[in-house]
Amino acid sequence: MLAVAGAIFWLVVISLLRFTLPGASHHETRLKVGFLPITCHLLLPVAMERDEFFRKHVLPVKYTSWPDMIESVKGGELDAALILAPIAISMMDQGVPVKIALLGHRNGTGLVVSSKRPINQVKEFEGKTVAIPIRYSTQNIALLSLLEKEHVDMQRVTRVELPPPDMPSALASGAIDAYIVGEPYATQARLMGVGTIFQKISSIWPGFISSILIVRKDALKKNPTQMDSFIKGLYLQGQWIENNRRLAADMGARFFGLSKRLIETVLMEKEVSYRNILPKKEEFQAIGKKMVRYGLLTKVPDIEVYLKWY
Repeated sequence: MLAVAGAIFWLVVISLLRFTLPGASHHETRLKVGFLPITCHLLLPVAMERDEFFRKHVLPVKYTSWPDMIESVKGGELDAALILAPIAISMMDQGVPVKIALLGHRNGTGLVVSSKRPINQVKEFEGKTVAIPIRYSTQNIALLSLLEKEHVDMQRVTRVELPPPDMPSALASGAIDAYIVGEPYATQARLMGVGTIFQKISSIWPGFISSILIVRKDALKKNPTQMDSFIKGLYLQGQWIENNRRLAADMGARFFGLSKRLIETVLMEKEVSYRNILPKKEEFQAIGKKMVRYGLLTKVPDIEVYLKWY
């Protein structure tokens, strides 16, 4: 009987320790946040390094392609995600329970052409193959807007979807003639000597929005205080990055597994802005209207913006 009682005692102790020891159930209480290794997701690595709350309560989940992240958001595997704005708007149209809480940054996208087969004017895109991150991207919309403005026959421009990290090598191999993408992959082609930036996004679409932070409503309802701290923590990194670009580049390069020179070049040229990153409903409605214009939506859905944290 003593042996049995002793065994029960230790089982109880071990069970209690599982719930009280630091880190024992750490991953179960963390917010799972999806990201890609791009500069409009830089707020996350900077927060992970600078903010104790993030190290304790946030679990970053890295993706290399948008479709995989989309499925994870829809399936409830992520609590939040840094994701392309048109994807978020499309999700709202489909009834996926998400809200927009923050912008990743502004601008920071380039239309890149091959150094070997240069394109000198927009009309020359006819007959060419141009890579886009995904149909539901503001990069795709910006490309279509540029072609339309210059009266280029869109049917004669072949658009192919490619994960951003694969674009520079595809350009180098001749598989594509050009691509439009968020940083650092526009600058990477230039540093590799395989491409030049035909146009920066600021000349096509001033104040351009690429990725945004979305949060799932169920995660928000489950722990609003934790979610508010998470969103505010990301927001506060924006001004710090503006004033500490070299340090931020070092943090981002280590976190993303990319060249420090690459990230630093992007940040120091100041084509990306981490100011003015609060979401404005009217900006997303304008993106929605462009999506309707180019056949990505049949109507603009109700855009839900979450600003209670601010």
